Amino acid sequence: MNQKNIRIGDQYHHDTRYRRDAMPQGGLDRANPPSPYKGFPSRLKRIRLQTADPMGGDPIWQVIAQRRSVRDFSPAPISFWELSQLLWATQGVTWRAWGVDFRAAPSAGALYPIETYVVVNRVEELVTGLYHYQVREGELVVLREGDFGRDLARAGLEQEMLEEAACVFAWTAMVGRSKWKYRERAYRYIYMDAGHVGQNFYLAAAALNLGCCTVGAFFDEEVDRLIGVDGKDEISVYLGAVGKIK
Repeated sequence: MNQKNIRIGDQYHHDTRYRRDAMPQGGLDRANPPSPYKGFPSRLKRIRLQTADPMGGDPIWQVIAQRRSVRDFSPAPISFWELSQLLWATQGVTWRAWGVDFRAAPSAGALYPIETYVVVNRVEELVTGLYHYQVREGELVVLREGDFGRDLARAGLEQEMLEEAACVFAWTAMVGRSKWKYRERAYRYIYMDAGHVGQNFYLAAAALNLGCCTVGAFFDEEVDRLIGVDGKDEISVYLGAVGKIK
């Protein structure tokens, strides 16, 4: 790796700083805001998620204390209800006001660039395959059926837990949603947004007595290909494995 590549992160951080004497100029194209939702052809099968139950469970302080990264999973499946709870806790709509669907995790400018895909290895009531979480409708779209656990583990630097987990959340970012407002600084906010989603994922898993572990180390292009995104307008940013604790 040459010196230029080593310094590229430092250069990006430097070039996207806000400075009082050099703030970005120009207004937003308010007539053409980006949609916070990704659509798929109507011919694809859709599965209605179970209604989330926000009541009960352990106190938040106890859940925070219990939160750990778990990398050893049992072969037991998780339930469809547990998956529904996890999806709602990470990205579900919690409040609708002023034409905005506010979600369980915060997002810079309420632009919500993060999309959620789920690689299902063992979830009750679901066939093994790749799904997309339709936030507004509370549904899963079936993108492809098949066993993708081994391919995902290989793309994740041979981390076997990605194959052994009951399912793996794959979070992508629709870059244009954030760039509409934040321009090149958008990437900073995209990764913050992914971090917010990931923490909710951890806390929800702990509340459900499930184990989980997030992953930032993977071959980007291989994950992009596996879930079917272009790696430019939509990029893979984060993975999260979850399952019963061994």
